[in-house]
Amino acid sequence: MKKAGILLIILLLPFGGFCQTRADSIRAILLDPHDRTVLVASHRGVWTDVPENSSASIQAAIAAGAHIVEIDVRKTLSGKLILHHGPVLFGPSDATTLEEALLTAKGRIMVNVDKAFGLFDEIVEIAERTGTLDHIIFKGNVQAAKALDVMGDYFGKVIFMPVVNLCNGGALARIEDYMQRLNPPVFECVFRDDTDPVVTIARARLAGHCRIWVNTMWGSLCGGHDDNVSRDDPEAGYGWLIRELGTSVMQTDATAYLVNYLNKN
Repeated sequence: MKKAGILLIILLLPFGGFCQTRADSIRAILLDPHDRTVLVASHRGVWTDVPENSSASIQAAIAAGAHIVEIDVRKTLSGKLILHHGPVLFGPSDATTLEEALLTAKGRIMVNVDKAFGLFDEIVEIAERTGTLDHIIFKGNVQAAKALDVMGDYFGKVIFMPVVNLCNGGALARIEDYMQRLNPPVFECVFRDDTDPVVTIARARLAGHCRIWVNTMWGSLCGGHDDNVSRDDPEAGYGWLIRELGTSVMQTDATAYLVNYLNKN
């Protein structure tokens, strides 16, 4: 009977015997281009009641139901990696450090590190030490060859998200280069004009291959289908991005509102 009980426990455990965390589940969804779940990325955390880029804002993003939290990483003159949007020299004395942020997020939410690809090696070291390397999404608009050079042996172990402005010349060529060299699981697409034919072409190229990430904080980033528009008419904002562009990750300043919209629809 004891042996049978042990066997039953083993069979009920996930492969490898490890319990899957919420962050593991989110990562699996993010890496599956055919999964229809729309993921919510909380811009600088939920900062309406607490300081942005803080552990408290990360906690608030988790509580609001976000799947990803975006943080800005800066390096002070003393060599400390802190969360801060603007340029820093010494850094605020109460600034959240990257290590603290990753420990807050650990097992609970994915982390998009912005302004940080130039700090790749230092961030990877902290992520490995905290056991959060698989939580991190790097982003950047560097050329695909440069991204490969920076990631080195970590290519395939960390997620890199190219940022492409669809209304800039050569956008489609850049997308193709990224696809051929990196085959990234997600693209951040920026566009001011939703009537630009490149927007439609890009959607067709990326469909079924990767996720499309769109920022809804300001209209200039998403063809006018932003948080403000969505508060008045969510189908003209978030709904349009999902239907017409195939958006499946949205970074927002209205985390709870977007989560509620998605849950209802």
